[in-house]
Parts: sequence; C-alpha cells; structure tokens
Amino acid sequence: MKRKRQKGFTLIELIIAIFTGTIVIVAAGMILFFGQKTWNSTWDRTNLQRDASYAMLRMTRDIKAGASAQVEDSGKGLKIFNGADWVRFFTVSGGSMLALKREIGAGGSETVIEDSVQAVQFNVTGNTVTIDFKMKEYNLETHFASTVMMRNYGQ
Repeated sequence: MKRKRQKGFTLIELIIAIFTGTIVIVAAGMILFFGQKTWNSTWDRTNLQRDASYAMLRMTRDIKAGASAQVEDSGKGLKIFNGADWVRFFTVSGGSMLALKREIGAGGSETVIEDSVQAVQFNVTGNTVTIDFKMKEYNLETHFASTVMMRNYGQ
C-alpha cells in the first residue's frame, strides 16, 4: 500500500519560520533605531560646533579690525575700538545659560548666540586678545580657545 504525502508545513516548521522571521525583524528595527539615535547625536554635535564657530568668527573679525581693546566685567565682556566707533561683546544671563550679545556704538545690540553659552572669558595683552569660549546644549559641550591679534593696533 502506497501512502499519500500530505502537502504543507508541519507545526514545528511554522514555529521555526515565525521565530526566525521575528529575530530578523527585531534586529533590523534595532539597527534602524540605533542608527537614528547616532544620527541625531551627531547632528546635535555638529550644530553646536557650527554655532560656536560662528560666534568665534564674529568676535575674531571685530577684534582683527580693532585699534585697541579693553576687558569689561572681570573678563566677561570686551570693548573694541576701531578708531571711529566701538564694538562690545558681552553676555546676558537667561536662566542657567547665557546669551552672547554684540553692541555697535549707539546702534543697539544684536544677539550672536542665544541660550547655549556656558562661559566667555576675554583677556587683553598689548595687541592680542585671548578668547576662551564654552558652549553647552543638552549633554553636549564644546570649548574654543583662540588668540587674535588686532591689525590696526595703536592707530
């Protein structure tokens, strides 16, 4: 007597296929989740670096164009004279963080960086200005330090 083979899958084969498929789907989901988390962290770090770089550029341009500079508020502010007018950088407290402001003569002030400045320290020695600039956002921090020479010093 010949036995007919049944077509289809056994229960054990179905359970193994479902289990294997679940592992593949969970692994793919974890890869996507951690990839997105890494992307967001890198994006936040890049934005913080970009903002700090922009603030340093603004300060450096004005310092290079200056004829003399003077430290204010125990090094937390800087006043730069360019012969005819002056530019002032200072911080304003906003909660736990600071905002870096730029003031031009009597023309009012503008905000350079808002709510992520942790500390700014200026030091003037002759024709050089040293800037120590720290920013913090979320759990990320960046620290820039630079020495800038005034091109028009003493003019």
